Amino acid sequence: MKKQVKILASMLLLIIMVCVTIAGCAQGGTDPTGPGGKTETPTSPPKQTTTGTAAATELLDMDWAEIEAQAKKEGSVTYWCWGNEDFYTQLGQAFESKYGIKFNLVVSEQAAGIQKVLTEKDGAVGSFDVIKIGGQTVKPTMDAGVFYGPILSKIEDGDKLDPKLSERQEGVETKGYLVPSHRNQTGLLYNPRKLTNPPQTWAELEAWIDANPKKFGFCMPDKGGSGQAFVLTLINQVAGGLDKYYGDSEVDEAKIENWQLVWQWIKDRMDDRITLTTSNNDSISRLNQGELDLIVAWDDNSFNAISKGELFKDAVLYIPKFGMPGGGDTSGLLKNAPHKAAGLLLINFMSSDEGQMLFRDVMMACPARTDIPATATLLKEEDKQYSIPWIPAEYKKQFIEDFTKYVMMSGN
Repeated sequence: MKKQVKILASMLLLIIMVCVTIAGCAQGGTDPTGPGGKTETPTSPPKQTTTGTAAATELLDMDWAEIEAQAKKEGSVTYWCWGNEDFYTQLGQAFESKYGIKFNLVVSEQAAGIQKVLTEKDGAVGSFDVIKIGGQTVKPTMDAGVFYGPILSKIEDGDKLDPKLSERQEGVETKGYLVPSHRNQTGLLYNPRKLTNPPQTWAELEAWIDANPKKFGFCMPDKGGSGQAFVLTLINQVAGGLDKYYGDSEVDEAKIENWQLVWQWIKDRMDDRITLTTSNNDSISRLNQGELDLIVAWDDNSFNAISKGELFKDAVLYIPKFGMPGGGDTSGLLKNAPHKAAGLLLINFMSSDEGQMLFRDVMMACPARTDIPATATLLKEEDKQYSIPWIPAEYKKQFIEDFTKYVMMSGN
């Protein structure tokens, strides 16, 4: 009898424990952990905290008044980037002032931040809401499917953003998951007192180089992005164009077999007709000193050099009609963002008149919006029709290595 009582008591205790556990789960269980490891307990958990397409549909089906209201309930947003801390701090202050939503900025070395995103990608809640994307960060994040959306069509001024950067970044189709924030561009920079009729076609450039030995220069591609821009232009002009590379996630060896045409073009001219420089700034310095009359350069770098008195004020930058590469940076909302509505609102703010003018007037960058003219630029807006996009980053890495191997380490 005593044994039966003990059995019944044990069964009753087990039932009570199960009921308590179920009740605890029904009340929400463990609170989600937000950025910095701080525990957040939202008073009304938003539907969009669940990852996946269904959650995206729920948030993107809201109007902007509903998104803003939800963002204010979430209370904060965390943005990650790898530089320009002063600028993004000021951008965050403007966002906080407008919406009353706390802006948290995380700045780290680029590779470390992206690795954290990739490590956390399968978790229910990540550390960041919105991240800056550019350069080598595009392909790994797009391939890993870390972004929420697509969101580009939801952005209020999305139709005014640069269409090329909206479609493709660093040779990767972004499919509406990334929203442009600002642009950059390469071109040819020259001394107008020495060059009155700058070359526009590839044949004209080759003829000018032949007629003006050692007066054209570009930096080695392993030393600066303007040099990478010229190598890309060479691939476009002498190795069959760029279209075949787009969409590739790794280097296709068959597609780069004729790059020897590029290396031979350089080797044929490097001793007596062209000048290789050691950096973006070195190219500008040599132009300023009169050693060179025509160089490959970045728009923002050239503008800043004039502003600092490091380049003569009448220097002219243009994009020739044969095209030179340009791109820019974007922002993406993470699929496991703890504050999705606030993150989407932040990206929308960055694309607004106020946000874009901050990029223009504070960062001194070219706005991503084509209807807002850049001020810190030497380029005319009509020149930008000749901008061409970069090919995938894996190919850029390959041609930098090949330049060293086939140009710098081999004989003529």
